[in-house]
Amino acid sequence: MTRAEIIALLGSRDPIAAADGIIAPPRTITWCRDAGEGEQVLRYGVGTTHDRVADRLLDLTGQDDLCAVRLVPEPDSDERPGSWGVEDMLVTAVARRVLPAHVAIRLDWDLLGAPACQVATAFGATEWVIPEGDDTDPDHLADAVGARAVRI
Repeated sequence: MTRAEIIALLGSRDPIAAADGIIAPPRTITWCRDAGEGEQVLRYGVGTTHDRVADRLLDLTGQDDLCAVRLVPEPDSDERPGSWGVEDMLVTAVARRVLPAHVAIRLDWDLLGAPACQVATAFGATEWVIPEGDDTDPDHLADAVGARAVRI
């Protein structure tokens, strides 16, 4: 996918269109309590342009040792929240389309919330980062979207 195509998808603000071509939600959702080796961060949301997101995604595609990309919305500001739910799904779908299939798309429950992470599996998310002390049942949430939760 070209830089211009990535920017156009992000600019569309249409996560459904961005998810077009994603074969199916994962059958297995892996989860962890912390960042893993080979993880890189992709920041998006308030103060981040589509150009910067596209450039970062293209940069990440060239990293041979890349295992996972954690999608991190920028912190809230007085102008607006760090990201909107639609934007979270949009960036997830675009990342899944751009990054190689073996690279996990990792979402953080602290930043997005468990329900958004669950919905994001339909847009290409494959891993959840669940904070220590969070008692939400990942098996229950994964089962609700037809997947199995596996701790890594």
